[in-house]
Amino acid sequence: MSSRYFANEPHQPRVRRAADATSIGIGLVLALWTAATADSVAAVEAALIDIATAAPLWLDQVYKVAYFLGILFILGLVIAALAQGKRRLDLLRDLFLAIVVSGAVVLLIVWTIGGTIPVALPELGVQDIEPAFPILRVVMLTAATVVASPHLTRPVRRFGWVMILLVAISGFGLGIGLPGAALGGFGIGLAVAGSLLLLFGSPAGYPDLAAVTSALADFGLSVRDIEPTRDQSWGVRRLSGLLDDGRRVQVKAYGRDAMESQLLNRVWRSVWYRDDGQTFSYSRLQAVEHEALVLLMARLGGAATPEVVAVGVGGDDMALLGTLDGGGDPSEESVTEDQLGAMWSQVAMLHDSGIAHGALTVQAFQIVDGDLVVREMAAASLSAPEVRINLDVVSMLYSSAVAVGADDAVAAARAGVGDDRLVAALPFLQLPALTRAQKKSVVKPKALVSELRDAVAEATDTELPEPGKLRRVEFKSLIMPALSLVAAYALLGMLTGIDYAAVWEVLQGATWAWIALAFIVGQTAFFPEATGMLFATGYDLPLKPLVILQVSVKWIGLAVPSAAGRVTMNTLFLRKFGVSPTLALTQGALDGLAGFAVEISILFTVFLAADVSLDLDAPDVNWSAILLIVGLLVVVGVVAVLRIDRIRNVVIPALKEAWGMLWSILKDPKRTLGLLGSNVASRVLIGASLWFILHAIGTPLPFVAALVATVATNLLAGLVPIPGGIGVAEAVLTSFLIVLGLPPEEAFAAAVIFRIATFYIPAGEGFFAMRWLEKNGHL
Repeated sequence: MSSRYFANEPHQPRVRRAADATSIGIGLVLALWTAATADSVAAVEAALIDIATAAPLWLDQVYKVAYFLGILFILGLVIAALAQGKRRLDLLRDLFLAIVVSGAVVLLIVWTIGGTIPVALPELGVQDIEPAFPILRVVMLTAATVVASPHLTRPVRRFGWVMILLVAISGFGLGIGLPGAALGGFGIGLAVAGSLLLLFGSPAGYPDLAAVTSALADFGLSVRDIEPTRDQSWGVRRLSGLLDDGRRVQVKAYGRDAMESQLLNRVWRSVWYRDDGQTFSYSRLQAVEHEALVLLMARLGGAATPEVVAVGVGGDDMALLGTLDGGGDPSEESVTEDQLGAMWSQVAMLHDSGIAHGALTVQAFQIVDGDLVVREMAAASLSAPEVRINLDVVSMLYSSAVAVGADDAVAAARAGVGDDRLVAALPFLQLPALTRAQKKSVVKPKALVSELRDAVAEATDTELPEPGKLRRVEFKSLIMPALSLVAAYALLGMLTGIDYAAVWEVLQGATWAWIALAFIVGQTAFFPEATGMLFATGYDLPLKPLVILQVSVKWIGLAVPSAAGRVTMNTLFLRKFGVSPTLALTQGALDGLAGFAVEISILFTVFLAADVSLDLDAPDVNWSAILLIVGLLVVVGVVAVLRIDRIRNVVIPALKEAWGMLWSILKDPKRTLGLLGSNVASRVLIGASLWFILHAIGTPLPFVAALVATVATNLLAGLVPIPGGIGVAEAVLTSFLIVLGLPPEEAFAAAVIFRIATFYIPAGEGFFAMRWLEKNGHL
C-alpha cells in the first residue's frame, strides 16, 4: 500500500511551507468574496444554474452518485490511514482535525447566516433542502484532500481534485447550494487545510528507501547499506550506498514535491532578481537529465566532475541521478589554501566552457582520491550569460572569504580566474547576489561584502564601481503605487460621494463578454504605438520586438514615472538596432509631442463638430476640490522639472531637440502621416475599449464621448508625476464620465474596469515582455 497510495515513507520530518500560508490566503479571499455575495445571484451563477436545471432528468441520478462519491473518498482516506496502523498516525490526526474543524466552521457559518443546520447526508432522503452557504461536503472534501496531499502519490492526489470538482458541480446541480456556495466551500476547505499544515508542518516528501533501492535495481545497480546524507532539501532525497564492488555511490531521488519547490524558488527569484539564464525544469525527469548533461559537458570541458552511473526514471515513477561518491567533503571551516586554489581552477574551466554552476560555494566540491571534483549541478546552465558567470564568481568568492578571510580569498580567485573576471564580477558583489544560507553563515554579511569589495578593488587596482542592479523590483517601487492607489480611491470617494456597495452591484451585473472584447481591443493599441515609434525614428525596425517593447513599458510604468521609464527603455532598445544616441534619446519625446498634438486636435474637433454635452453642474462632484488637487499635482510636476537638476537636465534638452526634429519630420509627408496616424489609431482603439466597457455595465455613451473621456484623462493624468498615473487616472476618468452624464457609481465602475483592462493587466504582461526582450538581446 505504501508504494501504491502513499508517496513517501512514514515518520518523516515535518516543515512549514510557504505554500501552506498561500493556501490560507487564497482560501480566505475566495470565502470572503463569495460570502459577501451569498444573498444574491450573480449573472455567471444564474447562467450555471440555468445550464444545470436544463439538463435531462436522468442527470440528477449522476449528480447524486457523484455527490455520494465525495463522502466515499473521505472515508477511503481515513481507512487507508487506519490500515497503516502506527505508521500513519500523524495523517490520521490531520484527517480527523480537517473533518471536524471544517464541519464546525460550516455549522457556525450556516447557523449565523440562516439560523439553520447544514444537511450532512442528503442521501438519507431529506426533503425540501434549502440552498445553504457554503456546501458542507465541498468544504470537508477539500480540507481532507489538501491535508492528505503531502502523503499521497500523484494519481491519488489528482483523483482527489477531480472529486472536489465533481462534488462542487453536483452540489449546485442538486440544489444544495449556489455555485458561489461551492466556490466558497472550496475556499474554506483550503484555508482549514492550510492552517493545519502550517500548524503541524508538512512531510518533507522524501522517497521511500526501499523504493529507491528497487529503482536503482532497474538501472542494473545493486546498492546496499543505503542511507540518507546530512544534506537534504525539500522533496529531493540525497542518499549514499555501496555497490557490489565496494565503490560508494551517491543518489539524488526526486520525490513528488521536488519540482514544485525548485520551480517556485526559481520563478520567485526571476521575478525579483535579474538572474537571467536560469534553467527551468518542469518535470523530475528533466531535472535529472539536465544535471547529468551538465556534469558530462563540464567533464568534456576539462573540469573534474563525478562519474554518472544512473540517470532516468526507475521503479514506481521515481527520477534518479546516481554518481560515484569519493567520500570527503571540504567545509568552510577546514578548507586549505591549496584546496581553495584547486577549486578556483575548476571554476575557471567551467566558465571557459560557458557553464555557470548556479550554486557555487566551497560545499559544491568533493574530494575524490585526493583531488577536488565539482558537483551539485542542478541549478547550472549551459551557454550561460555573462551575468550568471559573474554571480558564480561572487558566490564562490564570498564562500571562500568565510573560510580563509577576504584577502586570501581574493588572492586565490585572482590566481584561478584572473583579474579581468574579478573586475567584471565586482559590480555584482552585493547582498542580493547571496543566498539566505550564505548570509546566515557570518554574523555581519554586509561588512564581509564591503571588505571583499575593497579587497578586490585594491588588489586589481580598480576603482569601486556602482553596484549592478540585481533586483528587478524593489519593495518600495511596489508599495508606493499601492499606497497611491488606495489614497486616490479614498479621496475619490470623498469628492464624489460614491457608494462602493452600489459600485459592487454594478460590477456584478456587468456583461463580461463585452468586457472581454474591450480587453482585446485595448491590447491591439500596442500595434499603432509600435508603428508610431517606427515612424518617429525613420529606421527599418522589426515590428514584433517593437510591439513587445510597448507592453514592457507598462511594467516599467508601475515603478517609474511614465516619461522617464519609457525614454530609458526606448533608448536601450533602439541602441541595439544601431539608432544614433541622439535619435534614440529624443524619439520618445518626439512621439509624445505628436501624441499631445493629436489629443489636442481630437478634443478641439469633437467640441466643434460633434454633439457632446457636459453636465458641469453635477451635484455629486466637488469640482473646486478636484481642480485644486489636479492643479497642485501639475504644479509639483512642473516644479520638479524646473528645480531638480537631474530631471531638468534630461527633460528640457530632450524636449528642445524633439521640437527641432518635429519640424524636420514635417518635411517628410510619409513619416508625418505615419506618426500622426499611428497616434490617432491608438487613441481610437483605447476609446473603443472604454466604449465597450460602458456597454458592459449597461450605461452606453456615444463613441465620441468615450473617446473624449480617454483622451482628456490621458492628457491630465500624464501631467502628474505619479508612476503609471495610478489612482489619478481613475479619478480623472470617473470625473469626466460623470460630467458626460453617468451616475457616479457607474462612472467609477467603468473607470476601474477600463484601467484594469488597459493598464494593470498589460503591466503584468509587461514583466514577461521585458524578460523576452532581455533574453533575445533587445535590451
